[in-house]
Amino acid sequence: MTALNYLQSFILGICIGSFLNVVIYRFKNDISVVKPRSFCPNCKNKLTWRENIPLISWIIQRGVCINCNRSVSIRYPLVELITGGLFVIFSKSSPTLYSSSSNLFFNLTFSWIFLSLLISISMIDIDEFWIPQDLINFGFIFGFLGLIFINIFNNRFIDLNFIVKTIGSSLIAFICFEAIRKFAKYIYKKDAIGKGDSKLIAMMAMWLGPLGIILCVFISYIYAAIFCLAGMSINIIKLKQAIPFAPFLSLGGLTVWFLGNDFLIEKILRI
Repeated sequence: MTALNYLQSFILGICIGSFLNVVIYRFKNDISVVKPRSFCPNCKNKLTWRENIPLISWIIQRGVCINCNRSVSIRYPLVELITGGLFVIFSKSSPTLYSSSSNLFFNLTFSWIFLSLLISISMIDIDEFWIPQDLINFGFIFGFLGLIFINIFNNRFIDLNFIVKTIGSSLIAFICFEAIRKFAKYIYKKDAIGKGDSKLIAMMAMWLGPLGIILCVFISYIYAAIFCLAGMSINIIKLKQAIPFAPFLSLGGLTVWFLGNDFLIEKILRI
């Protein structure tokens, strides 16, 4: 890819990030993603196109709404910036399940869909300790479509064994994590793991495959442990404080997606 391609990926990414802000806000507030038109969360005035340019509008308006003069959270441009940056980075991803496909457009499209989906889920879980079922369903649908397209591009026919194996890994991942969740609830006498996390793992297994989802869960627990230990050491997290797990699962999944199974297995065996 050339420098122009990277720039195009970044611009597309910040535009998608702007849409993700809409998805995150509206799912949390039970509002349709399709309508009404974008509006200020404070005064509810509909935004003009000049107020809706990713990154630029927030900078020009100095982080305030031009109608009510209330501050607009810096998280909006941050989500756009992060999404744009990750679109560039993930244009070089090496997902094992998709590695057999030489179709660049297909690989990029599904990398960006997976990335956008996990950003939305993570941000909502951080705010609400909740993972919307509609986003999980969206992930299942596109994960399944990805499996179909892989077969069509590579084999010119649909390999049912490959599809059944991947769907089976999704089902097994859900059952295993649900068993862990219920065992934890029995031990601690309360929900220690959300049911949404089990569904998220099952959905991600459709994208990562059997080995990929195992690596994802392993890595996500490492990320969570580091975060908790660091947080407790500087007193921003208290012992037994509830923390959302979807962001760590998403980080684990994106790590596996970006680096690939073989690379991670090689590094783990060297430890």
